[in-house]
Amino acid sequence: MTTNSIAPFNTIALFGATGMLGSAVLKALLNPPVDKYKPTVIAFMRPGKSLDKSLLQSYSQLKSVEVDYPKGGAALVDKLQGVDAIITVLNGPGVASQYAILDAAIETGVRRFYPSEYGFHQAYRAPGDPGARVMPLWDEKERFAIHLKLNPAVETGKIEYTFIGAGDLYDQVKIPFSRVLTPTNLLQEPEPFWCPWARDQESYEVPVVGDGNAPADWSCMQDIANYVVASLSRPALSANKHLNFPSETLSQNALVELFRKYAKGRKVSVRYFSEQDAHRLVAHPEEAPSEIASNSNIPVDFYFVVKSIQGSGTFRRSRWDCHWDLFPEVKRATFEEYMKERFGG
Repeated sequence: MTTNSIAPFNTIALFGATGMLGSAVLKALLNPPVDKYKPTVIAFMRPGKSLDKSLLQSYSQLKSVEVDYPKGGAALVDKLQGVDAIITVLNGPGVASQYAILDAAIETGVRRFYPSEYGFHQAYRAPGDPGARVMPLWDEKERFAIHLKLNPAVETGKIEYTFIGAGDLYDQVKIPFSRVLTPTNLLQEPEPFWCPWARDQESYEVPVVGDGNAPADWSCMQDIANYVVASLSRPALSANKHLNFPSETLSQNALVELFRKYAKGRKVSVRYFSEQDAHRLVAHPEEAPSEIASNSNIPVDFYFVVKSIQGSGTFRRSRWDCHWDLFPEVKRATFEEYMKERFGG
């Protein structure tokens, strides 16, 4: 495969189209940030799940196929015929499905594979630990990353990969399992404790963990999605690379102040958790405030691992490890811009 001669990827298979970030990727594929780029999009749905018919009617370039893709096999290979690139936006148990999807992609002759990355994996160091450990949610992705990068099909140039890294999502939402995507509702119920500002209410409580002045990387979901789609339009720039695209580096306290600035009189209070509090709740998640455990899809221990690392000042990349200028048509949305749009500032 001669990467430098590759034209834009014109037929894209999307796995996870109805998830949190997957919805944003679908939106970007249907409304690309790159002028004159209009790929055919095939949303792969598991049996019993579907896209709304009106969405399919609104976009002639969108198709939906139903296949039990975690099982892989001939059915998946058949549905992948003619696909140039695969984007997987899967999480939790869905991450393991990528092994079967990759096998089918290689057999079919798919040219590029985008794994479910879109984050920033970290080693967690608890007090008294002789070394560091990786949380299961990150470890699952790391295991697949190794499997993909060292795959013989990659080594021989039969298929390529692109990893997209990001910061913590400042506009996370909570996905009902029964949700069906519609053209006008591409975002869902806000994640209440991780992103309290995304909810409509008269008063808010924002958690700040560790050093509130420590800088951390943050990302807007649509920024990530637009970056993924832009890279599909010029594949040579992203072949067998790990590209990072955080939207902004900002401290927890700075986020709170911007929230207060644009909240239009709504009360914004802060709930502080020390570094010691975070380590304790990682070890004993049953002791966490009930509103975290009962209202979030995110495991308590994972939440406090991420937030404790943010509060340490190490949840950020060197600017030399970021690739903002590779696709200049993708503009980064700052948290302040998000606040202005969110509250009409």
